[in-house]
Amino acid sequence: TDDPTDAAVEVGVCNDEVVAGLSVVLGRMTSFAVDAHRQKLTNFHSIKPPAISISDYIKRIRHCFHCTPECYVLGMVYVDRLIKRHPDIVISALSCHRLIACGMTLAAKFHDDKFYSNEFYAKVTGITVAELNNLERIMLKLLDWRLVVLPGEFEMYRQILCQAALASAPA
Repeated sequence: TDDPTDAAVEVGVCNDEVVAGLSVVLGRMTSFAVDAHRQKLTNFHSIKPPAISISDYIKRIRHCFHCTPECYVLGMVYVDRLIKRHPDIVISALSCHRLIACGMTLAAKFHDDKFYSNEFYAKVTGITVAELNNLERIMLKLLDWRLVVLPGEFEMYRQILCQAALASAPA
C-alpha cells in the first residue's frame, strides 16, 4: 500500500547521519520562523535565544545522552507531530532547543532500554529539572500521549534526516 504507516515497511539503518540531519532540519525550520516579537509565546519558548547553536546542542546531546540513533528520529517525529497538531507552537531560535530537549528525553525514555533520570537530562540540556518535568508533561498532553511511531512513519523521517545530512555535507 501507499500508507506511510504500513507495518510491512522495511526500516533502514540509523547511524550518525540521522544525528547530523536532525541538526540541519532543525536549523532550517528555525530559519523559517516568524520574527520572535510576533510569535505566540509558549512554555517551550525561552526568554532569549540560547548561546549554543542547535548543531552544538545536538552534539552535546549525542555525547551525553548515550541513546540509540533511533531516538533522534523519534525526537524529530515528536516535535513535528507537536507543531502539526498545535500550529501556535513554532520552531524558532527561542523554542528549538527546549523542544528538541524534551523530544529527545521522551524518545530516550520511551524507546531505549537504558535511560537516565530527568535530573541527568536537565543537566545535559541546560534546563532546570522542574522546567523539563513541566515541558515533558505538556508535550505528552499535547501529543495525546501518543509516542508510538509505526515503521512507515519512522522510515519517512529517517530518510528526511539522512537526506538533509547528505545535502549539507561538504563535497
